[in-house]
Amino acid sequence: MEGEDILYEVRDRTVIITLNIPKKLNALNGDQYLLLGKLMERANEEEDTVVTIFQSSGRYFSAGANFADKGLAKLDVAELFDHKYWLGNFVARNTWLTSLFQNHKKVLVAAVNGPVIGLSAALVALCDLIYVMDDTKFHLLCPFSNLGLVAEGATSVTLFKRLGWSKASEAILFSRPIPGKELKALGFINQSYNDYNFKTTEEFNEQIYKDVLGDFQDLHEDSIFKNKQLLKANRDGAIDAANSNEVVTGFYKWIEGVPQSRFVQLAQKDIKHKM
Repeated sequence: MEGEDILYEVRDRTVIITLNIPKKLNALNGDQYLLLGKLMERANEEEDTVVTIFQSSGRYFSAGANFADKGLAKLDVAELFDHKYWLGNFVARNTWLTSLFQNHKKVLVAAVNGPVIGLSAALVALCDLIYVMDDTKFHLLCPFSNLGLVAEGATSVTLFKRLGWSKASEAILFSRPIPGKELKALGFINQSYNDYNFKTTEEFNEQIYKDVLGDFQDLHEDSIFKNKQLLKANRDGAIDAANSNEVVTGFYKWIEGVPQSRFVQLAQKDIKHKM
């Protein structure tokens, strides 16, 4: 897992966490999301680092949850609708992971090489700074309505605050992909690197590392952290409330069996995935 599916590296005063499952478009199963959370905890406590870079590999940043590896087919009927199972494997994990990204002490940078979907998109939206390799090849998709789910990862707040009510409604209510050009115009993206014409994602990731390292050179580190806390104070209450409301509402969707039936329909191609 660590060192294979998700890489962890400390370079100078940065931590770099890399999703490294390009053959599966960096879609993550439950164990991999759990590992990501553990690595975020580790990065939060690294001494002498200022920035955590959340990056990826291949052509997608992340296709969200890996449905094939969710293990639903291995559950018996009782487990499929079991309160205890979904409290542990959905409510607790999603609440914890969202909180880790929201409360990360270091400057949290997303280096986005391609489309990002679902819970992974929610985690990117919680980052402080978002840099995109090529906004013409990038989109954000929250397919919750498509999957019979509800908003996750505090997207009911973060997308509203970062995109505005109208565009957030398109994204969340109708599971509509929001193209990179629109995201840039709305201020979701800090900078796109279209003109660099990178041949590989690795080249892009290296450029982000160099740029970020230069950004905080000669700055007072404690002032950076204190300023982040002041900025966060304006959003944390709303995110805490959204995180709680989302997971409880989503929990009852799992208990009702709605996502489970939608996954079957998607697998049988009775309905189309918005991806």
